[in-house]
Amino acid sequence: MIRRIFCMVCALLAALSVRAAAQIDYEADLVRLHVVAEDDTPEAQEVKLAVRDACLACAGEYLAGCASSDEAYAALEEHLDDFRAAAVRAAEDMGWSGQIIAETGVFAFPDRLYGSLRVPAGDYRALRVTLVAGEGHNWWCVLYPSLCGLDEAEYA
Repeated sequence: MIRRIFCMVCALLAALSVRAAAQIDYEADLVRLHVVAEDDTPEAQEVKLAVRDACLACAGEYLAGCASSDEAYAALEEHLDDFRAAAVRAAEDMGWSGQIIAETGVFAFPDRLYGSLRVPAGDYRALRVTLVAGEGHNWWCVLYPSLCGLDEAEYA
């Protein structure tokens, strides 16, 4: 009986240690994308989504071979001008003209659900693309590892 209890305690401790080891440091291991619309008009929101799509296409190209969040963030910094150019083209294709700022840095993000995965609020390395004053609703996702596709149902 004591042997059985001992085995159960060992199994429980092993399970807890595996769970603790599996947890990641979200703020260090993730790279995010944040797109901010000019305002909340339907037109501005559509432009924001077109810019989002352009940024995601760039991310698919430039982040595809990245093996770590550090590599992904370095790729964002290296190709920042390409991301901005893609955002400008997408906005212009929608008939929109205005200032677009693309920047990398550490920015505050709120709690967010991606499918069933909750990413806690915190300061994350990110690419932020802001259209003019950036006073409209935001769109954000996790670029690395890519969780952006899990967010699409909300915008369908």
